[in-house]
Amino acid sequence: MTTWQPDIYGNDEPLAGDLAGGAHISTTRIILLSVISMGLYWFYWMYRTWKQYRDYTFEMATANGQTHYPVWHGLTQFLPVYGFFRYHAHIRQYKDLMVERGVPDTLNLGLLTTFVVINGIVSIAGGIMRSPDMYSGAVLVTGLILSIVALVLSIVLLCVMQSNLNRYWASVDGRLLQSARFGKGEVVCIVLGIIFWAGVVAAVIWP
Repeated sequence: MTTWQPDIYGNDEPLAGDLAGGAHISTTRIILLSVISMGLYWFYWMYRTWKQYRDYTFEMATANGQTHYPVWHGLTQFLPVYGFFRYHAHIRQYKDLMVERGVPDTLNLGLLTTFVVINGIVSIAGGIMRSPDMYSGAVLVTGLILSIVALVLSIVLLCVMQSNLNRYWASVDGRLLQSARFGKGEVVCIVLGIIFWAGVVAAVIWP
């Protein structure tokens, strides 16, 4: 999978540019960015962790004639049904890596996918109830509550998944376990999140 070379101590380490460690994303970072971006971080997380998977398994995937498209993979999460299947595949691939390496995991594919489906339904319902044509006291409040529930559930799911991924990358080479660099996509999520939050506040103050 990853190309390795001896370091100055005679131990194997990945060549520059290869992804082994450096894939660590803290749960604190996930929580903050998810809240600020109003849940948009989910889509970026799917893209970024799939890109990490693609880079890490590049040689093996090439040998097997497989290709992975991180951008498209992240965009599939906007598709209510197909996105669920892509999410399941996402977690299954990482679980296979952890099982192969003998790393303990808590990735229950059926349970996680079920919660993702529930989260999608709750999120859509909350969005509909917050639409301009349905602004009224009870409906608006219910929509906001559902949106918050969906946000909290997505954060919990991300934290569970990323904690497993962090454990895997640490098993690859604990010396290289460092925080992933702040990406441009995360900046975009923050900017869009601020705009969305401003819209919600405006809707509450001036319905």
